[in-house]
Amino acid sequence: MDRQALVGVLASALSGALVSAMMWFFLQRRQRIDRAWAQAVLGTRRALPRRIILVRHGESEGNADSSLYRTTADNLIELTDQGVRQAKAVGERIKQLLNDDTCHIIVSPFERTLQTSRNLRLAIEKNVRHTYVEPRIREQEFGNLQGDDFRDFRREQTKIGRFFYRFPTGESGADVYDRTKAWWNDTVIGINLRPGYEPVDALVVVTHGLTMRLILMQLYGWSPNTFSSVWNAGNCAMYVLQLDESEFARGLAPYKLDRTQGDFPASSIDVHVTFKNGQPNRKLTLSDYLSIPAPRTTYIALQSAKEALAQQHGLAADDIDTVDFFYYRAGYSSEEVLPPKKFRSNQEDLL
Repeated sequence: MDRQALVGVLASALSGALVSAMMWFFLQRRQRIDRAWAQAVLGTRRALPRRIILVRHGESEGNADSSLYRTTADNLIELTDQGVRQAKAVGERIKQLLNDDTCHIIVSPFERTLQTSRNLRLAIEKNVRHTYVEPRIREQEFGNLQGDDFRDFRREQTKIGRFFYRFPTGESGADVYDRTKAWWNDTVIGINLRPGYEPVDALVVVTHGLTMRLILMQLYGWSPNTFSSVWNAGNCAMYVLQLDESEFARGLAPYKLDRTQGDFPASSIDVHVTFKNGQPNRKLTLSDYLSIPAPRTTYIALQSAKEALAQQHGLAADDIDTVDFFYYRAGYSSEEVLPPKKFRSNQEDLL
C-alpha cells in the first residue's frame, strides 16, 4: 500500500473513531439529562400535597332566587342560611379525611365562596396553615349586563355550548379553562417547594361548579365534548383528588378522583346508536359517561359503552353495532343541522 492510500485509510479510521466518540459523548450527556429530569419530576411529585379537596360553595342567594342577579353583582351574592349549614357540614366531612394532616385553603374571592370557606374552617381550624384568596379560580364572568338580555344569551349558549360561548363583556368556558390551568401550573405544582414555607399534606380549594369541572378537565385532558357531559356539582359537594404515589404513575401531578373519599361528578351524554339486527337507529342517553375508559375512540371504550347502554336501557349488547359519542354534541343536535360527515353513522343520516 502506498503512502497516500495509507494516509487515506488512517484518516477514514480516525474520522470513524471521532464520530463514534462524539456519539458516545452525546448519548452519555443525553442520559445524564434524562436522569436529572426524571429525578426532578420525582422530586416535584414527592413534594405535592397528597390530597386536594375541591369544594363548591354552599347554597347562595342567587341559587335560591335567580332574579337576584338583576340587582346584585355576582361577586357580592351571599350564602343563604341553608348554605351556611351546608358549609359547616362539609367542614366536618373534610375533618374526617384530614385527621391531623395540615392543609392550606385556597378560595375564590366571591362573597359566597369566602363565606363557605369561613364556615367550613370552623371544623378544621387546627389543620389550616394559611388561607389564600385566588382570583383565578373565581366564577365565570357573565358580563356587566344581566337583565332580560341575559336569558337570550343563555339560549345562545345552549346552541353553541358552555365551553365555547363567550358572553358579551364576559368570558367563555375556554377563557376560564385558561386561567384555571395557569393557576394549577403556577400554584398547585409548586406550592410545597417554596423556600421558607412549611409543606402541607392537603389543599382545600373552595370555588365554583364550573371551575371544579375545568380543574378536572385540564388535569385529565378531557375534550370539550366530555366536559359538556359532566353535570355541575351540588352545593358543598366535594371532589377528592388523591395523589398516586406508585412508581408507574403518569404525569407531573398524577391525581386520581377518589369515589370512596368524596363525591363523584355525575355525567351523561346523548349518543347515536345503530344496530346489527335491522332495528332503527336510536338516540339514547348514556349515563355515567366518565366511567367509559378514555380515550373513548378505542375498541375497549366501544365495548364498555355497549355494555353500559345494554344495562341502562334493557338491550342486548351484542345487538349494538356502533355508538357515536359526537353525533349530538352542542351545535349539531338540531334537526336542521347535520353532524359533520366524518361523524355520520350511515347513509340514512343524509336523508
